[in-house]
Amino acid sequence: MLNKWVKRTATILLASALVLTGCGGAKEEKQDDKNNTSQAPAEFKPLPTNSDKVVAEYKGGKVTEAELHRYINIVAFLDPQLAMMMGSMKDQEKKIKTELSKEVAARKYMAGLVKDDDSYQKKTEETMKEIEGSFKNQPQSQQDGQKQPKSLDEAINGKGFTKDELKDFFYNFHRVDAYYNEQLKDEKYDWVKVQHILVSVGDGQDGQQGTKRTDAEAKKRAEEVKQKLEKGGDFAKLAKEYSDDPGSKNSAGMIEGSADQFVPEFAKASKEMPLNEISDPIKTSYGYHVLKVLERKKEPLATADDQVKQPKKQEVYEAVVKEIGFKSLLK
Repeated sequence: MLNKWVKRTATILLASALVLTGCGGAKEEKQDDKNNTSQAPAEFKPLPTNSDKVVAEYKGGKVTEAELHRYINIVAFLDPQLAMMMGSMKDQEKKIKTELSKEVAARKYMAGLVKDDDSYQKKTEETMKEIEGSFKNQPQSQQDGQKQPKSLDEAINGKGFTKDELKDFFYNFHRVDAYYNEQLKDEKYDWVKVQHILVSVGDGQDGQQGTKRTDAEAKKRAEEVKQKLEKGGDFAKLAKEYSDDPGSKNSAGMIEGSADQFVPEFAKASKEMPLNEISDPIKTSYGYHVLKVLERKKEPLATADDQVKQPKKQEVYEAVVKEIGFKSLLK
C-alpha cells in the first residue's frame, strides 16, 4: 500500500475529478443504499497509451488520448478511489474522461507557466525515494493472504505506465503545486480556537455513539449546559459529562483550525461571536452546540494543510480552465 504522502498527493490531483462521484447523482446513491448488495467493485484495467488521437484542445496546446490514458493509469495506481470509480461507472466513462482531460490540459498549462529550476528535480527525486521506500517497509502479505509487491518496479508492472513516466508525472506535479502556491501567496484564512460541547440528536442506532434523543430533548440539554457554563462551570468537566463529540469531549471540548472546516452554522459562529462568551445552543446537522471562541486570527494560507488550501486551489483551477478555453473532442 502506498504511503500517506502519496495518497494525499493523489487526493489533491483528483480534487476536480472526484466531483464526478456526482455523475451518478444523489438519486443513484439512494438507490444503491436501498438495494445494497455485496457485489465487489469492478476491477480497473489500465487503459492503452499508444494513440496520438487528439481528445481535447486548449489555448496553445492539445491533449492526446495517450496522455489522458497515462494520466488516468497513474492516478488510478496512486488512488484506488479513482480506480474503483473508473471500473464501476462504465456508463459515465465519457463524462469522467472529459473531466480528467480538462484536468490534464489545465495542469499542462499551469506547469508551462512555471520557470524550470533544479528544485523540482530534487523534489521529484525525494518523492520517488519515498515511494520506493514505502514498498520496502510494508508487510509482505495482506490480511487476505495476497503477497505485496517488494518494489516500485514490481508494483507498477502492467499498470499502463513506466517508472520514467511516473517520475515525469511527479515532476510536473511539483511545478503545478508551485503555480498554485504563487497564486495563493497573499491569501489568508480564518483560524479559530474553540471550546464546544455537542448535544446530539439521534435514534440510538448509529453515528452518535448510540445516543437516543429527540430534537427537543437535545435542545433542553444544551440549554442546561449553557446555564452551567454561565454560572462558572468548568468547561472541561462539562464537556466530558455532556458532549457527544468523541474527538473533543476528553480534551476540554477544544478544537482548532480553519473555521471553514466546520459545518456552516458552527463556522459562522466561530467567525463572528465575541471572544470568550458562551453561545446560545447552535443547531447543526449533528445536534446542538454550545461553544466559546477563545482565539481567532487571519493566518497565511501557505502555512495551512492541504485540506484547508484545497477550496482555494479549486478556485484557481476553475479560473485556469476558463482562461484556456478548454474544448473536449471526446465522442
